[in-house]
Amino acid sequence: MVDPVDAGVAIRAVRQLNPARVRILVTHGHPDHIAGNDEVVAALGCEVLAPAVAARWPTRHDVGLRDGDRIELGGEPLEIRYAPGHTDDHLIAIADSFVASGDLWFVGGCGHTRAGGHLPSLFDSFRRMSALPGHLRILPGHHYASQNLAFCADLFPEDEALAARLTAARSWRREDGPWLPTLDEERAFNPFHRFADPRVEARLKTRYADLLDPTLRDPEERTFSALRRARDLFVATAP
Repeated sequence: MVDPVDAGVAIRAVRQLNPARVRILVTHGHPDHIAGNDEVVAALGCEVLAPAVAARWPTRHDVGLRDGDRIELGGEPLEIRYAPGHTDDHLIAIADSFVASGDLWFVGGCGHTRAGGHLPSLFDSFRRMSALPGHLRILPGHHYASQNLAFCADLFPEDEALAARLTAARSWRREDGPWLPTLDEERAFNPFHRFADPRVEARLKTRYADLLDPTLRDPEERTFSALRRARDLFVATAP
């Protein structure tokens, strides 16, 4: 299991599935990702795999993970990649068909840097992970689709496909099942993946020109940084 913050849900699910081995993978040490660990460990006797080195949000663990490590979780082989920015220790886990992205990627958005994060590192993580294959489905740490897509639609109000995606997000309910888009889908709608797209830079110049940092010499980093600051300021209105 990954970041089982709701211990009761996690324990019930594991007991129903009754696997031979139980492990917890921690993507980063924020409390809203590790709060359930102790209760789950006490109930199930599982081991915790977490970032090996964390300066600000250390997590008690049995196995310390480093960039490039390979592990198995739920019978699925995973490659661990460090992707700092949201926190200094953030990692993602890559399988053949999905990425457990923690708070690096969300539907329509990305993690903030307000709680021990570092915006240049977050951009570097996005750039380094941009080569991952597009068929991979993202398993994000939170479901913020409606809020994030409202920001995207506000930035590109003329995009009818994006508007339809926002409508779908607003009508989504938990019983509908998880919303797990592919990276290719996110690259089409999520502006944080489009930091190299001149159309995004041009729109920021008309909507958020004051957020484009002239001291950043890399235009792609300048675009990404302005997007993250604009998202921090954005407040979605009710539909």
